[in-house]
Amino acid sequence: MTQQEFNELSERYLEGKTSEEEDRYLLAWSHRQLADELPDFTKVERSKVEKRIWRNVDQQIQPKIIWMRAAWLSGIAACLLMGLFWLVPSSLLPQNGPFAVANKLGRTGIEVKNTTSAEQVVKLEDGTVVLLKQKSSLVYGEKFNQSKREVYLTGEAFFYVKRDITKPFIVHSGTLITEVLGTSFRIKPKANAIEVAVATGRVSIYTEKSNHKNERAGIILTPNQQVTFDEASQNIIPGLVEKPMPITSVENIAPQLVFQSTPLQTVLNTLSTLYGIEFVITNPKTKDCHITADLNALSMFIQLELICKSIDATYEKRGTVIFINGEGC
Repeated sequence: MTQQEFNELSERYLEGKTSEEEDRYLLAWSHRQLADELPDFTKVERSKVEKRIWRNVDQQIQPKIIWMRAAWLSGIAACLLMGLFWLVPSSLLPQNGPFAVANKLGRTGIEVKNTTSAEQVVKLEDGTVVLLKQKSSLVYGEKFNQSKREVYLTGEAFFYVKRDITKPFIVHSGTLITEVLGTSFRIKPKANAIEVAVATGRVSIYTEKSNHKNERAGIILTPNQQVTFDEASQNIIPGLVEKPMPITSVENIAPQLVFQSTPLQTVLNTLSTLYGIEFVITNPKTKDCHITADLNALSMFIQLELICKSIDATYEKRGTVIFINGEGC
């Protein structure tokens, strides 16, 4: 398909005039393009991005864009479909259009604002993809990626950081600093606090204040872990995300989630491998308990509730570790 043919098809999709067959063709095309654009992402990560992109695109369909000038509609159709906001001069965008808007801030750099009613996808020069929430903004220097990768976030965003061991990716959220080489994570503001949750990879969290140049009081987060930063006390509180997700292939480990008179320790070891979370049995006698259950297609905390009810035990979250308390079997 030529660029002109794609632009015409994209315009008709945005106007709601494509057939089901053409919709399927566009979906397959975008899937191939994502694989080329994000080669370092896993299939699962690309799938998440693609779902978000199509959800955002569908929200931009008529009547929201009925007023757009046809002269530049075809030029941005590809960007809409891909959901990747390539930074262009703000003069080329409508003042109140359904886009994140990029503005030059003089010496301070470039600011990307999401003034829309939907999450927007921003692709940075280094290949990093940022899912910028409504009413949020991202600021970075004009020389971003030349000597360092550093951005300033106001609001909420999810980051898919392209790995570069020579240039750590640094996000400033108030006085909290998040530093990574290549990973995915979410930064979310809360009442007088900032929450950072990790999806993949490892993330270093610390504050701008440090006693010594080479000593920083902080914490390292791994998948399914998060921290809550209290802006008043400057305390960093570690914990687990609300809904832990598998960090290994669900297809590979799913058969192991059907247990037949299996020792509790073995069951917890399986869940630990699946979620990357540490489980501790406080009473050695509880290790002798056996579990018979099908834990497939259940969230982690529902799995734990079923396990604990079957052996008259309870679970307790302490930071990033889950403790199993019981009298034994």
